[in-house]
Amino acid sequence: MVYFDYTATTPIDDEVLDTYIKTEKTFFANTTSLHKLGQSSNYLYNKATEEIKDILKIGNHHIVYTANATEANNLGIYGIVMKHRMGRIITTKIEHPSVYEVFKDLERRGYEVIYLDVDQNGIIDLEQLATSLNKETILVSIMWVNNIVGAIQPIEKVIPLVRAYPKACLHVDCVQGLCKIEPSFAFEQLDLFTLSAHKFYGPKGIGALIYRSNIELEKRLYGSDAQYGVKPGTISVGLIAALCKAIKKFYPETAKHYAYACELNKFLREKLQALGFYALNSGNDASPYIANISAGNINGETMVHLLEQNDIYISTGSACSSKLKKPERTVLCVTNDQQRALSSLRISLSHLTTKAEIEKLIEVLENAQNV
Repeated sequence: MVYFDYTATTPIDDEVLDTYIKTEKTFFANTTSLHKLGQSSNYLYNKATEEIKDILKIGNHHIVYTANATEANNLGIYGIVMKHRMGRIITTKIEHPSVYEVFKDLERRGYEVIYLDVDQNGIIDLEQLATSLNKETILVSIMWVNNIVGAIQPIEKVIPLVRAYPKACLHVDCVQGLCKIEPSFAFEQLDLFTLSAHKFYGPKGIGALIYRSNIELEKRLYGSDAQYGVKPGTISVGLIAALCKAIKKFYPETAKHYAYACELNKFLREKLQALGFYALNSGNDASPYIANISAGNINGETMVHLLEQNDIYISTGSACSSKLKKPERTVLCVTNDQQRALSSLRISLSHLTTKAEIEKLIEVLENAQNV
């Protein structure tokens, strides 16, 4: 089995899984219970939270644990926007569906939403952002690393532009960047950001919304006052401990794994170029973990199943919307070519990937030209 779908999800690390199992079995009591078992669970929950804050250097932020990044993005965006009856929102045309579709809903509710254009590399125009910002702007939402083509946005340049408007908050989807790419900004500079454990070898079922402690979010869920009232309900200490373990293990390895991914990506691009059949949709400065290609007139879904027959697993795009039979939105924005968007494939790499696996992929892709 050869796996090239690490952007969709990663296999859980053995040490992380062991942490989850041991913690969940030992600290099973409800963190809100007053007895000593509950207080032991609460202690571990707080300890893991503080460790994450220390690693990411976000001492002035709250962490709300969620089921996934989709929930985290929804809670954060609605939580900020619904505090205002009206206002301007600025985002991009290539956000993840859990962000993009929220803004489509907010448009229907009467909010003004501006969608920034991107160039052929998937990068926003900072001048367009600067001219779009005004005193009515309540939220700017720009993802750090795009999940389809791997475009890395210049968040460090976005931050001062947004800061010039005190009413505006900056939300950044960090799902594809954390533990993969060293940030050119400090996480503490962000008003809100989101992450998901299963993108960096943690378990599924645990994500996080992280936001400045001086920000009050409008409630979208009602129940107890747990997790600042943003996400009421019983929490899993085991999942939180596993998330913490994944960050502790893989965040310090970011630079080393990034360098290896760059080597793999260069090798992959050279092999693809030699084939001459596939168009590359990812820019030269994109995340080395993602290489998006288009396969001529061959439908992307057809290619996925052809590769699957050879025990090779990739995807056509976002796992959250890959079953929708329409041109991939991000690829269409980047290439302005509907056929390339329909035939796009996303090859995603990992520190677990080998050159031998890439060579096997290239062999099948070469044979696929005759399909």
